[in-house]
Amino acid sequence: MAEFDNVIIYLRKSRSDDPMQTVEDVLAKHESILQDYSIKQWGKPVPENRIFREVVSGETIQDRPVMQQIMKLLETGFISGVLIIEPQRLSRGDLQDCGRIINSFRYTNTVVITPPKTYDLSDEYDRKFFEMELTRGNDYLEYTKKILNRGRIASIKAGNYIGNIAPYGYRKVVIGTGKDKYHTLDIEPKEAEAIRIMFDLYVNKDYGFTNIAHFLDSAGYKPRNSDNWSPAAISSMLNNEIYIGRVVWNRRQTVKKMQDGMIVRTRPRHSDYISVPGKHPAIISDELFYAAKKKRGRTPKIKKFTELTNPLAGLLFCGRCGFAISMKKYTDKRSKTGHETITMLCNNQSNCHTKSVMYSLVIAKVKLSLQQAIDDFEVHVNNNDDSEQILQQNIINNLTEELEHLKEKDIRQKDAYEDGIYSKEEFLKRNAKLTEQISITQEKLNNALLEEPRVCDYEEKIVRFRDCLNALDDDNVSAAVKNTLLKACIDKILYYNDSPSLPGIGRYVDNPFRLEIFLKL
Repeated sequence: MAEFDNVIIYLRKSRSDDPMQTVEDVLAKHESILQDYSIKQWGKPVPENRIFREVVSGETIQDRPVMQQIMKLLETGFISGVLIIEPQRLSRGDLQDCGRIINSFRYTNTVVITPPKTYDLSDEYDRKFFEMELTRGNDYLEYTKKILNRGRIASIKAGNYIGNIAPYGYRKVVIGTGKDKYHTLDIEPKEAEAIRIMFDLYVNKDYGFTNIAHFLDSAGYKPRNSDNWSPAAISSMLNNEIYIGRVVWNRRQTVKKMQDGMIVRTRPRHSDYISVPGKHPAIISDELFYAAKKKRGRTPKIKKFTELTNPLAGLLFCGRCGFAISMKKYTDKRSKTGHETITMLCNNQSNCHTKSVMYSLVIAKVKLSLQQAIDDFEVHVNNNDDSEQILQQNIINNLTEELEHLKEKDIRQKDAYEDGIYSKEEFLKRNAKLTEQISITQEKLNNALLEEPRVCDYEEKIVRFRDCLNALDDDNVSAAVKNTLLKACIDKILYYNDSPSLPGIGRYVDNPFRLEIFLKL
């Protein structure tokens, strides 16, 4: 049994919980059960500083920051046990997520404690039962998602609004009671006024998105979650059918795909999305909306340059406001030397006031990060890291053993029926349940056999990252090629700089800044 001083509690709401209960209610209920267990087992409750509550919704580990925090905590070796209400609270994800959870507990010698049972994942049988619990949770999750999605689509087609947050210009309201209750939208007068101005300026006054944003700012119309309007927000709202009284669903449905050995999520625009008349009032007329839509088609965006000049295009963003950071080139005309200075500047600098930085300084930190990643990859190569393949084979072996056990049980049941031990009714009842278990286990085994384990080719990563690093040092390599190589190694870069935007900083005074670089590891 784990030592009390090294035990933590992890709490998370699941889809299997009562949907009418809030996250806080569910977590409080489970905390009470686990604290009762702690008092019974160790004579005292777990203190507050050792209780971790996951309040965000997420199917995978990468969507749950508290779970990521716990996994890092396990690696320190100071935690000997995690107390949870049931194993599925740790993960209802795919085999890859289940594998990460199992490895984290197994190789840090941390036990999983639930009121009915404690799982020591260094023990073969405990690990097998724990894996079965996690995969059963994933089966339930997939089934629940299908049922919930079916209900959402039916509600959308009835004209209801099921989004969590009402779009700008509306507030979410509930109409009716009992079975007749539904969610829809009601107009927010001040915000609706901004919407009408937005469409009028675009269609009738030939304002662009940037000028519309400046006009709304100066007129005192504020967006909900920021101090200033952005051209991107204006563009999106002018294309939103919600403002002509329609409800849209799955226009930007999340799509998962494998990229560089990792599952990445994209939200591409779909042409077969659902668009139906809603139960909410329109803010603008159909004529005005489609006039705006037609104008967008007549005035496509023209690129200023035909050739890419910024190797960090599409990668570098301001950590303060989220806008892209662009490359600016300045030529020294006063000294007649023709010296060119290259800086990186936030596209929203007039509002967020983030200090610019020399391009060379940013590239230096990017190169350092790439070199550190290469060093880490070389350590993995030297250690012959193949834990993912071993885990995959263990899952297949466990499912194979379970399937053989169920088939043997099926034979024994049939023998018992033939020997007269079971009546026909009792045999049919027992065998139907067993047949279903065999079918489910067989399907799991088939999926496990088809699913490729995440093979991390560290030697390939070393080559890819080194090619990128060498290209950054080569002036003969074009910015477009450097950009392609960088995007193969880096997902995005966030730039933070709290220095005041004053003359001299960066030239005569040190310009401290930091980068948060998300590598494709």
